[in-house]
Amino acid sequence: MSRLSLRKAVAAGLGAALIGSGLTVGLGAGVASAAPACAQSQAVTDSWVGSLGSDYTVSKEVVGDGTAAPGSTVTYLTKVSGAGALVNEIRDFHPAGFQLVNARLNVKWLIGGQEWEDVTKTVVTGNDSVVAKGSGWTTAGGGVIALETTYKIPANADVGAKIDSGAGANIVLAGGDWDINPMGVCVTIRNPNVIEAGAGSLEGMGLGSVNSGSGQVFGSLTDPQGSMTNVISGVLGNVLGGMIGS
Repeated sequence: MSRLSLRKAVAAGLGAALIGSGLTVGLGAGVASAAPACAQSQAVTDSWVGSLGSDYTVSKEVVGDGTAAPGSTVTYLTKVSGAGALVNEIRDFHPAGFQLVNARLNVKWLIGGQEWEDVTKTVVTGNDSVVAKGSGWTTAGGGVIALETTYKIPANADVGAKIDSGAGANIVLAGGDWDINPMGVCVTIRNPNVIEAGAGSLEGMGLGSVNSGSGQVFGSLTDPQGSMTNVISGVLGNVLGGMIGS
C-alpha cells in the first residue's frame, strides 16, 4: 500500500487499528506510531481501494527457534499472498550490519510451476534491504511469493538483544507498494552453543565455516500466515562424522 493510501487509512481509523495491533506500517514522516512487539513471526493483512476489496497478506518469520549467536547465521522467510494479484517485487529489510550469505525465491509463474531458485546474485541490496524483482509472479490459485534470506550476524552483536526487521512488496495494483518496516519480527541474540563454539575454533584453525549454509529450509507454501519451515541441521552429524572418520 502506498504511504499516501496509508495516511488516508490512519485518518479513517484503519491505520489506528493496525498500530493498536502492535504492527507498524511505514506511514511517512510526522505520523506517530507505536513500537511493534517483538515476535518470531508476524503477518499483516489489508485491503485498499486499488485491491477492489480483496485482502493481501505480507508475512515474515525467523526460521528455526528465533535465536542465533553472534558470528553465526540467521534465516528469514518473507511471503506475499492474496486473491490473485501480480507481484513484481518482494523485499526483506534486515538489521544493520547483517551480511547477506544467500537468497532464494519461490514464486508461481503465470506459465509453469513453483519451485525454489537461487537469486543471491540477482537481488538488489543496499539500505539494509534485499529486493528480488521480476514479473509474472501470481498469487492466483493459492500461489505464495516467498523470499528466503540468510545473513551472517556481526560477531559483536550483544547477547540478549532482540533485533527487529521488516518486509515489503510491490503488488501490481493501484497503490500496492507496501512496506512494513519495522515489522516486529525479531531474532534474539544468544550465547554460542557447543557446536557453534567448536565451529568458531575450527574456523580459527583455517578449517572453514560450519555456521554458514548448515541448514536447509523446507515447507509448504500453502499457509501464508503460519510457519512453513522446519530446519534440519547437519552440523552435529558433520562434526561427529569427521571425528569418527579421522
